[in-house]
Amino acid sequence: MSRGGKVTMQQIADRLHVSKYTVSQALAGKGGVSEATRQRVMETARAMGYEAPSSRPPLGAAVYDSALARPSAAGDADGRYIVVWMSRIHQEEPMYWQRVLGGIQEACRLHGWGAVVLAPFDDGHVSDILPPYLDRTRCVGGLAVGSFPLKQLAAMKRTALPVVLVDHQEPFSGLDSVANDNIAAARMISGLLLDRGCRSFVFVGSDRFSVSFRERWLGCRSALEQTFAQRKDGELRRWTIPYSREWIDTLQARLSRTRPDELPDAFVCANDDIAAELLKLLLQRGVDVPGRCRVAGIDNIEGSAWTRPPLTTMDLGKEQLGQRAVEALERRIARPSAPVERVGLVPELVLRAST
Repeated sequence: MSRGGKVTMQQIADRLHVSKYTVSQALAGKGGVSEATRQRVMETARAMGYEAPSSRPPLGAAVYDSALARPSAAGDADGRYIVVWMSRIHQEEPMYWQRVLGGIQEACRLHGWGAVVLAPFDDGHVSDILPPYLDRTRCVGGLAVGSFPLKQLAAMKRTALPVVLVDHQEPFSGLDSVANDNIAAARMISGLLLDRGCRSFVFVGSDRFSVSFRERWLGCRSALEQTFAQRKDGELRRWTIPYSREWIDTLQARLSRTRPDELPDAFVCANDDIAAELLKLLLQRGVDVPGRCRVAGIDNIEGSAWTRPPLTTMDLGKEQLGQRAVEALERRIARPSAPVERVGLVPELVLRAST
C-alpha cells in the first residue's frame, strides 16, 4: 500500500524497472507487451494498491478481472498473493529461470493467488524484503528462488511469513526447500558416458557461477572418480569457463589451444547453453560428434533438440519445480508447525545423437 496518496503508473514502472509506457499498455490490456511482463505489472499494481481511473476502464476488461487483476482465476476475489524473491539476473534469463517463474505463476493461478516478483538486491545493497507499499495482510507467503546469503534468508524469516526455498537448500535456514537434484543429474549423465566406453572427460563450466553448477561438477566428479578408482584408469579435467558476457569467446579460445590428440572422449557441460555452443565450435573444427567426442548437457532447454547433432541432456523440470514449490508453500501455510521438508526432484535422461 502507498504511504503517500494514490499509487501512480510511474511508481509501478520504477518498481519493475520498465517504462511508464509499458505499464500503461499492460494495464490497458493492449498489445506490445509480453504475457510475463503483463502479469508482473498487473500483480505489482494490485499489491501496491493502484486504482485505475474510473472514467478509463481497461481495454482488456474482457480478459482481466480489472486493472489490478491477473487473468481470471477462481478464488482471487480477496486479493491474496505471494511474494517471489528472485534476482534480476534470474528474472531475465529465459531458458531456465523464467520457466521456473512460469510454473510458479501457473500454480498461483490455480490456487487463486497473485504473485509479486521482487528483486532482493538493488545496486549491490540489500533492499527491503517486504516493501511497505505492499498490503501485508493479503500476503500469504513467499518463495525465495535461487540462492541467497543467510542474512537475506534471516530477513525473510523475520517477516513471519511461510517461506520456501526454490532450487536451493540451506541447512541452517530452517526453511522448507524444493530443488532439482543436480548431483543426481550429473552422476546419471556421467554414468551414461562411462557405459559408452568413455575414459577421458572434460567438465565445462565454472562452479563459482551458481550453486547448481557447483553441484553438477561435484556429481560428475564423484561418479567418475569412484569408477576410475575401481578400474585403475580414467581422466577428468575441468575447463573453468566463466559464464559471463564473454564466455563464448573464452570457450572458443580454450578449444583453440587444445590439440586434436588432447580432446577427451566426452565433454560434460554445466548446462545445455554451453553444450550447444561447444557443439558448434567442434563442428567448425571438423571434429566428429559423437565419433571422436561425445557431448552432453544438463537442463533440456528448448533448443537442445535442434543442435547439430541433437544434444543428449538431463531434463530438470523447470515449470514442475515452480509448481511443486507452490505446493510446498501451501503445505507450510496449512501446517506451520510441521517438520522442515526438503524435496529433491528426480531428473530424467533425454538421449539424443550427441552421445
